Amino acid sequence: MNTSILNSNNKIIYILLGSLVIKFLILSVLGSQPLLDGQWYINIASKIWESGFLFPNNELRDAPGTPYFYALFYPLYKLIGMNAYAIGNIIISTCSIYIFYKISFVIFENIKIANLVALISCLYPFFNFYAISILSESAYIFFLYLSFFCLIKYFKTLQLKYLIFFTVFFALDTLIRFTNLPMYVFFLLLTIYITKDKQNYICITKSILISCFFFILVMSIWWIRNYNVFNEFVPTSVGESGKVFFIGNNAFNKTGGGIGGVDVKYEDLIRFKEIKDLRKRDKAMWNEGIKWIKDNPKDWIVLEFKKIVRFFSPIFFADKFNKWYYNIISLLSYGVIFLFFIFSLFKLKNYFWLYSPMFLYLVLLTGVHLVFIASIRYRIPIEPFMIILASPIILKLYEKYEKTN
Repeated sequence: MNTSILNSNNKIIYILLGSLVIKFLILSVLGSQPLLDGQWYINIASKIWESGFLFPNNELRDAPGTPYFYALFYPLYKLIGMNAYAIGNIIISTCSIYIFYKISFVIFENIKIANLVALISCLYPFFNFYAISILSESAYIFFLYLSFFCLIKYFKTLQLKYLIFFTVFFALDTLIRFTNLPMYVFFLLLTIYITKDKQNYICITKSILISCFFFILVMSIWWIRNYNVFNEFVPTSVGESGKVFFIGNNAFNKTGGGIGGVDVKYEDLIRFKEIKDLRKRDKAMWNEGIKWIKDNPKDWIVLEFKKIVRFFSPIFFADKFNKWYYNIISLLSYGVIFLFFIFSLFKLKNYFWLYSPMFLYLVLLTGVHLVFIASIRYRIPIEPFMIILASPIILKLYEKYEKTN
């Protein structure tokens, strides 16, 4: 490939069209993949549509964003079945590629790099797989990187509208995965640090307060709903965080994962189900996980090391995917990108202030999954960042190769 073909503003159109073609071809061969939480999303999406877009009061276990996203495609589901939800993911994941392209151009101001980021993202196996999977990843990544784009634009221009856009999109993303909720504070601190030499403290304070107002405004939709259900303030959901924490921190877990029967005994999960009150069950599972950590600090440290290895490993751990062909695909895609990404952290230090939101997210997300469970699935949201940073290095090396041949 001659890199000069990347030197065009129009190439992104062909890349996006190519992305749609590839994803629809994969869908036609494999069909939609309602894995893990997928059935729950589908069931709640149907209830949301049938109730006039109201979230059912008896559903308390997870964030509402993904079911609401799938509810938009419920009428199409009634016509063509499960593939309707996959089509929704294909559309939004292709839009995400355009966002990666825009982020790359804002950071590096180089159309070749931006086009290469889009091209790699278009061909990247993991993105294409999750585009046909009925999970939360596609919508989550879309809003996450849309918010990053706005925050980076704010760092460059200091236009308040971009900070407001960041806040609104990040809050919407939080309603897809509540993991984001505590992270918001860290992004505010990063914003203060990046802009402290460019604005006076009055401007910074005003901007932060406006951001907080819009974040609370978006989140209040869920908080008001929860207050009506629980008669008290519940910021996220109940019954799931304690469960995931216990699964990731118990005597039976030797790998750092979260697979039932492998990393936690089914008997233990059944034992906690006897506690009918979800909040009491959640607290009980938190307490037992914390007790195990306190009683077994050395085992916990070893387990944390296994979690970080598992989180960044190119090799699959789950039996369903730990096949030689899956591992080869992963090594040739994620494995290569990861190596260039590590190298880029040393070579692209001058751009750190621009890509710092994505780097901060990588650190925070890694920390979250050290506390809970590690899985390749949960690493997917940081892989666009890896591609964005790896691409300038890949392009530079390939251009050197072109000159010598």
